[in-house]
Amino acid sequence: MDVKTTLFVPEAYKALLEDIRLLKSDGNNPNKMSNKQKSELWKSLQKYGWKYPIQADMNGVFADGEQRVTVCIEQGEFFAPVLRGEFTDTDRRMFRQIANKLKGKHNRELDVEDYMRIIEAGEREGLVDLLHSVGEKLPEELALKDAGEKVSVIPDTYELIVECRDESDQKAKFEELQTKGWKTRVLNL
Repeated sequence: MDVKTTLFVPEAYKALLEDIRLLKSDGNNPNKMSNKQKSELWKSLQKYGWKYPIQADMNGVFADGEQRVTVCIEQGEFFAPVLRGEFTDTDRRMFRQIANKLKGKHNRELDVEDYMRIIEAGEREGLVDLLHSVGEKLPEELALKDAGEKVSVIPDTYELIVECRDESDQKAKFEELQTKGWKTRVLNL
Protein backbone atom coordinates (compact mmCIF):
# COMPACT_ATOMS: atom_id res chain seq x y z
CA MET A 1 0.00 0.00 0.00
CA ASP A 2 1.29 3.45 -0.88
CA VAL A 3 1.94 5.83 1.99
CA LYS A 4 -1.08 8.14 2.05
CA THR A 5 -0.53 9.86 5.40
CA THR A 6 2.35 10.85 7.63
CA LEU A 7 0.28 10.02 10.71
CA PHE A 8 0.50 6.62 12.37
CA VAL A 9 -2.28 4.25 11.33
CA PRO A 10 -2.69 0.96 13.24
CA GLU A 11 -2.53 -2.09 10.99
CA ALA A 12 -6.19 -2.90 11.68
CA TYR A 13 -7.25 0.52 10.33
CA LYS A 14 -5.14 0.61 7.16
CA ALA A 15 -7.90 -0.97 5.07
CA LEU A 16 -10.19 1.87 6.20
CA LEU A 17 -8.01 4.66 4.76
CA GLU A 18 -9.89 7.00 2.48
CA ASP A 19 -9.70 10.54 1.16
CA ILE A 20 -11.29 12.62 3.92
CA ARG A 21 -11.85 15.57 1.55
CA LEU A 22 -14.76 13.52 0.17
CA LEU A 23 -16.55 13.34 3.54
CA LYS A 24 -19.42 15.72 4.20
CA SER A 25 -20.63 17.82 7.08
CA ASP A 26 -24.31 18.33 7.75
CA GLY A 27 -23.39 21.87 8.82
CA ASN A 28 -24.89 21.35 12.27
CA ASN A 29 -21.99 20.05 14.36
CA PRO A 30 -22.41 21.72 17.76
CA ASN A 31 -18.81 20.89 18.74
CA LYS A 32 -16.57 23.89 18.06
CA MET A 33 -12.88 24.21 18.85
CA SER A 34 -10.70 27.25 19.40
CA ASN A 35 -7.54 27.68 17.32
CA LYS A 36 -5.50 26.67 20.38
CA GLN A 37 -7.54 23.48 20.78
CA LYS A 38 -7.10 22.70 17.08
CA SER A 39 -3.36 23.16 17.49
CA GLU A 40 -3.32 20.74 20.44
CA LEU A 41 -5.45 18.26 18.49
CA TRP A 42 -2.96 18.38 15.61
CA LYS A 43 -0.04 17.82 18.03
CA SER A 44 -1.91 14.84 19.47
CA LEU A 45 -2.55 13.36 16.02
CA GLN A 46 1.11 13.81 15.13
CA LYS A 47 2.24 12.11 18.33
CA TYR A 48 -0.32 9.29 18.62
CA GLY A 49 -1.77 8.94 15.13
CA TRP A 50 -5.18 7.45 14.41
CA LYS A 51 -6.05 5.66 17.66
CA TYR A 52 -9.68 5.55 16.57
CA PRO A 53 -11.22 6.12 13.14
CA ILE A 54 -13.53 8.82 11.86
CA GLN A 55 -17.17 7.70 12.01
CA ALA A 56 -19.51 8.42 9.07
CA ASP A 57 -22.71 7.15 7.58
CA MET A 58 -22.70 5.26 4.28
CA ASN A 59 -23.03 8.56 2.37
CA GLY A 60 -19.90 9.95 4.04
CA VAL A 61 -21.67 12.36 6.41
CA PHE A 62 -19.81 12.75 9.72
CA ALA A 63 -21.10 11.05 12.84
CA ASP A 64 -17.86 11.67 14.82
CA GLY A 65 -14.46 13.11 13.96
CA GLU A 66 -15.35 16.21 11.98
CA GLN A 67 -12.91 18.36 14.00
CA ARG A 68 -10.07 15.89 13.42
CA VAL A 69 -10.76 15.92 9.68
CA THR A 70 -10.88 19.73 9.57
CA VAL A 71 -7.53 19.94 11.37
CA CYS A 72 -5.94 17.33 9.09
CA ILE A 73 -7.09 19.02 5.91
CA GLU A 74 -5.77 22.36 7.20
CA GLN A 75 -2.40 20.60 7.73
CA GLY A 76 -2.36 18.98 4.28
CA GLU A 77 -3.20 15.46 5.50
CA PHE A 78 -5.90 14.04 3.26
CA PHE A 79 -6.22 10.38 4.26
CA ALA A 80 -7.54 8.84 7.46
CA PRO A 81 -9.27 5.66 8.57
CA VAL A 82 -13.02 6.06 8.18
CA LEU A 83 -15.48 3.59 9.64
CA ARG A 84 -18.79 3.86 7.80
CA GLY A 85 -21.97 2.60 9.37
CA GLU A 86 -25.62 2.16 8.57
CA PHE A 87 -26.96 5.24 10.37
CA THR A 88 -30.32 6.88 9.86
CA ASP A 89 -30.02 10.65 10.02
CA THR A 90 -31.39 10.57 13.57
CA ASP A 91 -29.04 7.77 14.64
CA ARG A 92 -26.06 9.66 13.19
CA ARG A 93 -27.02 12.81 15.10
CA MET A 94 -27.59 10.81 18.29
CA PHE A 95 -24.20 9.12 17.90
CA ARG A 96 -22.58 12.57 17.49
CA GLN A 97 -24.30 13.82 20.64
CA ILE A 98 -23.13 10.77 22.57
CA ALA A 99 -19.56 11.15 21.32
CA ASN A 100 -19.54 14.84 22.25
CA LYS A 101 -21.25 14.62 25.62
CA LEU A 102 -20.62 11.34 27.42
CA LYS A 103 -17.22 12.11 28.83
CA GLY A 104 -17.78 11.72 32.57
CA LYS A 105 -16.60 13.95 35.41
CA HIS A 106 -12.99 13.98 36.40
CA ASN A 107 -11.85 13.12 39.90
CA ARG A 108 -9.52 16.01 40.78
CA GLU A 109 -7.21 13.92 42.96
CA LEU A 110 -6.75 11.29 40.24
CA ASP A 111 -6.22 14.05 37.65
CA VAL A 112 -3.43 15.53 39.80
CA GLU A 113 -1.83 12.10 40.20
CA ASP A 114 -1.92 11.68 36.41
CA TYR A 115 -0.47 15.16 35.96
CA MET A 116 2.37 14.30 38.36
CA ARG A 117 3.21 11.14 36.41
CA ILE A 118 3.17 13.09 33.14
CA ILE A 119 5.46 15.77 34.59
CA GLU A 120 7.81 13.15 36.04
CA ALA A 121 8.01 11.58 32.56
CA GLY A 122 9.28 14.90 31.19
CA GLU A 123 6.09 16.11 29.48
CA ARG A 124 5.31 19.14 31.69
CA GLU A 125 5.27 21.60 28.78
CA GLY A 126 2.89 19.45 26.72
CA LEU A 127 0.57 19.06 29.71
CA VAL A 128 0.55 22.80 30.38
CA ASP A 129 -0.22 23.48 26.69
CA LEU A 130 -3.06 20.94 26.72
CA LEU A 131 -4.60 22.36 29.90
CA HIS A 132 -4.29 25.89 28.54
CA SER A 133 -6.07 24.89 25.31
CA VAL A 134 -9.15 23.82 27.30
CA GLY A 135 -9.08 26.87 29.61
CA GLU A 136 -7.46 25.18 32.58
CA LYS A 137 -4.13 25.63 34.30
CA LEU A 138 -1.73 23.39 36.17
CA PRO A 139 -3.06 22.96 39.72
CA GLU A 140 -1.29 25.11 42.31
CA GLU A 141 -0.05 22.12 44.29
CA LEU A 142 1.94 20.93 41.26
CA ALA A 143 3.60 24.33 40.96
CA LEU A 144 4.56 23.92 44.63
CA LYS A 145 5.92 20.43 43.86
CA ASP A 146 8.11 21.99 41.15
CA ALA A 147 9.48 24.29 43.88
CA GLY A 148 10.32 21.24 46.03
CA GLU A 149 7.49 21.62 48.53
CA LYS A 150 5.40 18.70 49.74
CA VAL A 151 2.21 18.25 47.75
CA SER A 152 -1.22 17.70 49.25
CA VAL A 153 -4.29 17.56 47.09
CA ILE A 154 -7.17 19.63 48.44
CA PRO A 155 -10.33 19.90 46.38
CA ASP A 156 -11.04 23.38 44.99
CA THR A 157 -14.77 23.11 45.58
CA TYR A 158 -17.39 20.95 47.11
CA GLU A 159 -20.71 20.69 45.33
CA LEU A 160 -24.28 20.09 46.32
CA ILE A 161 -26.83 18.71 43.89
CA VAL A 162 -30.46 19.56 44.53
CA GLU A 163 -33.12 17.49 42.77
CA CYS A 164 -36.07 19.49 41.48
CA ARG A 165 -39.58 18.42 40.48
CA ASP A 166 -39.51 20.29 37.18
CA GLU A 167 -37.99 23.29 35.38
CA SER A 168 -40.02 25.89 37.32
CA ASP A 169 -38.99 24.31 40.65
CA GLN A 170 -35.37 24.35 39.46
CA LYS A 171 -35.64 28.04 38.54
CA ALA A 172 -37.23 28.94 41.90
CA LYS A 173 -34.55 27.11 43.92
CA PHE A 174 -31.78 28.58 41.76
CA GLU A 175 -33.06 32.13 42.32
CA GLU A 176 -33.58 31.51 46.05
CA LEU A 177 -30.00 30.30 46.53
CA GLN A 178 -28.62 33.20 44.47
CA THR A 179 -30.46 35.76 46.60
CA LYS A 180 -28.84 34.17 49.66
CA GLY A 181 -25.42 34.79 48.09
CA TRP A 182 -24.65 31.21 47.09
CA LYS A 183 -22.49 30.64 44.02
CA THR A 184 -24.83 28.55 41.85
CA ARG A 185 -25.04 27.05 38.40
CA VAL A 186 -27.64 24.94 36.65
CA LEU A 187 -26.75 21.33 35.94
CA ASN A 188 -29.20 19.06 34.17
CA LEU A 189 -28.50 15.34 34.60
